[in-house]
Amino acid sequence: MKRNAMFTAVLPLAIMAAGCSENTQNNAELAAERAAADAADNAEVLGEELRKGAIVAADKASEGAASLRDDLTEGEASDTDPSDGQLDGTD
Repeated sequence: MKRNAMFTAVLPLAIMAAGCSENTQNNAELAAERAAADAADNAEVLGEELRKGAIVAADKASEGAASLRDDLTEGEASDTDPSDGQLDGTD
């Protein structure tokens, strides 16, 4: 049912497109080419922005990991009752 409705809706457009002048068809092709070029340019810009964001995120993750390492090292150095490394509940 949906196919018939879609076919019925698209058929007039196809008939009109077939009747278009060569100039109109060329203009439509040029517009499609330009739209594709714009999409490619936008994708390139988006890719660059994503890379920049990934670099910032990686830097922040590294800073956080270094801070955690420093905190753990400091805590371990100041621990007056270090663990014996056994999971036996004696610590």
